[in-house]
Amino acid sequence: MPLPGPDRHNSRPQKLARLSRLAALVLRHRPDEVGITLDSGGFVRVEALAEALNTQRGWEFLCADDLLALAAADPRRYELNDGRIRARYGHTVTVEHPGEAALPPEWLYLGTSAADAATLRETGLRPRDRRLVHLSTTPQAAAEVARRHLSDPVVVVVFSRRAHAAGVEFWRAGASLFLTDEVPARYLLS
Repeated sequence: MPLPGPDRHNSRPQKLARLSRLAALVLRHRPDEVGITLDSGGFVRVEALAEALNTQRGWEFLCADDLLALAAADPRRYELNDGRIRARYGHTVTVEHPGEAALPPEWLYLGTSAADAATLRETGLRPRDRRLVHLSTTPQAAAEVARRHLSDPVVVVVFSRRAHAAGVEFWRAGASLFLTDEVPARYLLS
């Protein structure tokens, strides 16, 4: 499947948005399609990613500085560390260290459908099409994320501090996002 290239008629913000979608696609889901290998934390050298993306039609003039600007413009989505870049969340490829292990806030939140909320009360939270469960720090943020796919989401409350005390591991993936492998149903309120 071809990767998205830039449209010559796009403005700079539109090109940056297209580059962000391309970088996210590669770093989260398809690094092998451009010939890069992510380390166990999901990082790759910025220069290596730039060289790999240069092989894609329309991105021949992309340079490492463009990727550094992208990461600086969207630190919620991308992380830089010692000349390396990674997507902070949303991976379908294996990432052993998804972020900084962290003590979560008292509550975290997940937006979902009413039907799925009822199921979660019995089964708990598990990742679906991603490798990890993504939880927001506010109910508003959780509902906003869910509205990308649902018109009328409900918000599930996760007693994250209690779950953490019982051994559930959480990783900080940004200022308003935490990741976890799963959360047992007894730590959910919906």
